[in-house]
Amino acid sequence: PHLKAILFDIDGTLFNSDGCHFEVFKRVLSEYNFDGGRAIDEAFFMEHISGRSNAAIVGDLFPNMSQEQGNAFAEYKEACFRERAADLLPSLVTPGLQGLFSWMDEQGLAKAAVTNAPRKNAEQMLNAIERLDWFDTLVIGDECRAAKPDPEPYLEAMRRLGVTADSCLAFEDSPSGTTAATAAGVRTYGLLTTQNTDVLATAGCCTCIHNFEDALLWQDLREIVAPR
Repeated sequence: PHLKAILFDIDGTLFNSDGCHFEVFKRVLSEYNFDGGRAIDEAFFMEHISGRSNAAIVGDLFPNMSQEQGNAFAEYKEACFRERAADLLPSLVTPGLQGLFSWMDEQGLAKAAVTNAPRKNAEQMLNAIERLDWFDTLVIGDECRAAKPDPEPYLEAMRRLGVTADSCLAFEDSPSGTTAATAAGVRTYGLLTTQNTDVLATAGCCTCIHNFEDALLWQDLREIVAPR
């Protein structure tokens, strides 16, 4: 089947926003006296936080928190992120993104954003590039039966778009997201914004690219659209 849709993660994929999340988590975890108030480092962030749902993060880091306390922590952290990201987002856009979007319009492809971010964050990020209404649908992990790494958010995106996995591509930057997309049967490209090639390939990425200008990506896209 020929290509009909492209499915995008948001954080770390459309934007190199993990640095912003790292700074916010570092501050908020210290305020909550995690690990005696010692600041987390980037390695800890990559392993325990990046790309995971807030519920999973809170469950790991604060196993004794009630659900209400966990929700309050997550809401506070996300409000801090939105405040910090408001001015930064336009400068964090992954190179080549608007070019890829234009190409998708020329090809008449359907498009979905599939994220573990809360809806307010996702909408803020898509608004920052004036693309909130451009996406045919926005799938929020926490609004699904299960969030990534479960395939459900990707399966939901495909149901909404009326497409099958073999006519889609996905772009992801985290092991959690890649696991979800590949488990849903979607050929997945890994963006090397936050993780290295080994981590993303192990999670199931077919190809790793540095950004949306990567020659490897365009070689594949031309091949997929007009096979020799």
